[in-house]
Amino acid sequence: MTIKRPTFLYYWFYISIWLTLSMSSVALFGCKPQPKSPFEQQAETNSNNGMDISVSNQAVESQVDDEVAIVTEVTPVVTENAADKPIQITKQQAIARQPNCDPSQKACQYFELNILDFTPQQPWLTSIMWQTIVRVVAPQAPLVSQDETAKKTVLMLLNQVEYSETMVSSLPLYQRIETEVVFNPATPDTVDTGYLVIRSNQQRGTDRQHINYVMLDMQKKLQLNIKDILLPEVSTAELLTSFQNAKKQWLMSQGVEQQYLDEWPLHLSRQWYLDEQGLHMVYQSGELLKSSTDAVDLIVPYELLEGLIKPNYKISYQVDS
Repeated sequence: MTIKRPTFLYYWFYISIWLTLSMSSVALFGCKPQPKSPFEQQAETNSNNGMDISVSNQAVESQVDDEVAIVTEVTPVVTENAADKPIQITKQQAIARQPNCDPSQKACQYFELNILDFTPQQPWLTSIMWQTIVRVVAPQAPLVSQDETAKKTVLMLLNQVEYSETMVSSLPLYQRIETEVVFNPATPDTVDTGYLVIRSNQQRGTDRQHINYVMLDMQKKLQLNIKDILLPEVSTAELLTSFQNAKKQWLMSQGVEQQYLDEWPLHLSRQWYLDEQGLHMVYQSGELLKSSTDAVDLIVPYELLEGLIKPNYKISYQVDS
């Protein structure tokens, strides 16, 4: 015997399929996409022009609350430390401009940030980089101990310039931050070192820069201070004595008379680094001589530092085979 199924079951089956397809269409085509941030739009524009630029996912993930993406220009630079472990460095760039500002009518605020990303990741070095940058761009801000806090502080300033209708008073009208890291050659008898360089330019169209140096111990993964490289019995005053001749030579080149050279004050600079030439003390514009407009780099070679610094911190010259 044949049993007939109720006709309404077939109708209900087809109605269910139609409702499912209709709801899927609404989900796919009925919602408008979220507007893209100015940095994402800039990345797309540059990409359409044939430049190798993309949006940094790492920067987006760490800054979801502020909806800021750093435009990343993929420029890998492979370097090697003493352990022969290559570190790939990718340069990232973010540019913020004052909105609704006509540069033909008045000066518009501009903030350019150039930073570094490391592969494999170097959390300790990234942390030092962000902390140094935040001290440059926001010296009034309290010191922070975590790189994420420092990063958010800097990106918040980028946001303020990009979205504020008026000039951000806590920032200069123009600022360009450039970041670089240099790895020193090392041998089995020397410490694997390098130094981070943060350059800040606050005058458009000039090379005048404020330069910050951070000396690095690549093996211990920490920032070095000047006492770390001195022998235990050596004071910073003794170290400064070795810089007297370099100071006098520079003052004479600036026209300072002979009788004032010995009495001219010289303090220990916070900006210093080691390379193959020796120990550098860097003094910012006006620190040694008020009329000086450029940073001063005083160098003492290693032969004059015998008995002052630890032998394993001397950078030896690389000899080409």
